[in-house]
Amino acid sequence: MMNSGIDIEEIEKGNGQVAQKHDYVLVECLFFLNRGDKVEIFPNYNQFVIYLKSRNFIPGLLHGIIGMHEGGERNLKISPHLAFGEKGVPDKIPPNALLICKVKLLKIVDETFSLPSPFERSRQIVISHRGEASSQKPRWTFGIINEGEYGLTVNHPIPEMTWRHTRTKRTEGFLTQYLMDKVFSEIRNFPNQYPNDIVDYENVWADMSEKAGNTPRERHTNILCLHVSLHEKEKPVSSYYVAENNEAFANLTLCKLIAELISKDEMK
Repeated sequence: MMNSGIDIEEIEKGNGQVAQKHDYVLVECLFFLNRGDKVEIFPNYNQFVIYLKSRNFIPGLLHGIIGMHEGGERNLKISPHLAFGEKGVPDKIPPNALLICKVKLLKIVDETFSLPSPFERSRQIVISHRGEASSQKPRWTFGIINEGEYGLTVNHPIPEMTWRHTRTKRTEGFLTQYLMDKVFSEIRNFPNQYPNDIVDYENVWADMSEKAGNTPRERHTNILCLHVSLHEKEKPVSSYYVAENNEAFANLTLCKLIAELISKDEMK
């Protein structure tokens, strides 16, 4: 049967409870390209606990599990727009690739059920930009609050007004484990690779164009910066400032993604 971009083949119906969109489920999944090549999307994992309303997993997989019985098995043929889309996954999934998923619903569990997961809370990244109202530069915060799950909030200053008057937009998404490994490594190693590009805290320029009442705040420092912080297993591992126009930092994988997201008009 078809479900808007998903071809579902029922291999084994199963005889347990039926998975609904608000459920947590324990599943076993194997992924393949349409030509038959096996894909290790989440290395060392083939069993996951999935919340079926989560944004952590590709939409086609979530839609394909809903309605399964415990003990059931399905083959899912997932169209690119419900898988990894135009970008694919570097070195794993080509752009616009149709994805095959062999999924078995082991059981429906509750939210306290514990199982190692590719999205275990172990690493977080937060990058923030304070913005500059006078030049209409937006302030924004990008955070990976869970392994791979990100959110970006952008506040655009309204002309002739202070930060108390803004247009706020937000977007969410997720990174594959491959990309999470890559961006965490790049951002963690940046201070070692470019030590001269790290800005001392006393030189960091907050938004000195913002007004307090009718009195302009004076500019006490020199450089408008991004603040970068990383945590691993709930412990801080790195925190630093880098100039907003730093070319080396802008070329990092995650920074290119952030720039692309900020430039999109469809952020809500």
